[in-house]
Order: sequence, then C-alpha cells, then structure tokens
Amino acid sequence: MATIARSTLSVRIREDIKQQAKAFAKKEHRSLSNFIEYLVLNWRDTHREYKYPVSEHEPNEETLKSMEETSQGIGVSNVDTSSYEAFCTSLEE
Repeated sequence: MATIARSTLSVRIREDIKQQAKAFAKKEHRSLSNFIEYLVLNWRDTHREYKYPVSEHEPNEETLKSMEETSQGIGVSNVDTSSYEAFCTSLEE
C-alpha cells in the first residue's frame, strides 16, 4: 500500500475553539491532527454533491455509473463493487 504524503498546516483560530477541538480529539482517542483529517474526510463523504477532488483514486461520474449498473447485474458479471479498488481489480481478471 502506498504511503500518503503528509504536510504541515498552520492556522489561526480562536483559543476557545482550539481547546474544544483538543477536547473532542481526546474524547475520540485521536491526535488533534488526526481529528482534523477525520472531520475533513467525514465532511467530504457526507457532501458528495460538491465533487471535491481529494484523491487521484476517486472514481469519476462515469465510473460510479458503471459500478452502479454492475451492482444491479447490468453488463459484466463477476465484478466486485464493494470498493473502487476491488472494482478495478476485478475488471483486470
């Protein structure tokens, strides 16, 4: 599995919000950095209509349509639609 590149981000926020974020992260057993990543990814996943490109492995509209058709049994058989990666792998077989 490929390593995801990390970078540093400095932001200025109100002290009370910083303290709340730290408390929420601790409650979730996460570092503050990991909690912020979690929030961003969760927001992305619940707001798909914005279509923000986050990864080169993010399926485009055509691929999503093909995956949906395949999961309904339209077209190719023996295709794994449990995830994008599984879908691509099963097409190569």
